[in-house]
Amino acid sequence: GVIFSTFMVFCMTGSSLFSILVGKYSVEKLGVGIFAVGSAAMGIVALSINETASFLGMNIFEICVGMYFPIMGTMKGSIVPESKRAAIYNLYRIPLNFIVVLSLLANPKPSVSFVLNFFMLGIAALLQAILAVRRIDSIEASTRTAKEIDIEAAEPLVGTTK
Repeated sequence: GVIFSTFMVFCMTGSSLFSILVGKYSVEKLGVGIFAVGSAAMGIVALSINETASFLGMNIFEICVGMYFPIMGTMKGSIVPESKRAAIYNLYRIPLNFIVVLSLLANPKPSVSFVLNFFMLGIAALLQAILAVRRIDSIEASTRTAKEIDIEAAEPLVGTTK
């Protein structure tokens, strides 16, 4: 019970940490950070240096889990159109279910599972970084377009006199 309780405390810590950091960093950048830190934490667990290091790695991972849900909820709300949300979420469940079924059928040793988690989280960090760059570029492009529209709207007023 103590270990589970500790994991829950660290998960809540991650959720609280999100509330603090979201004012300073974009959710896309926070996502890159949690996937990278989560991958490193799984790497610590996979190495199995000793029980204390593994426990520390799992606690760090739980902080990432606590931050993951509000980050993904915020991003999904701004990226996925409301009208298509259910269909898109159901499509994304297919690869997740595929991974779960393969894991259950393969029945890997825990150390192998931690190594696989390490690599999947690393890939997630890379993909999240690509998403972050694209979202920032998209926001900058729309900001530039809005400024151009404002300039074009103001131009007829420049040469007029009363």
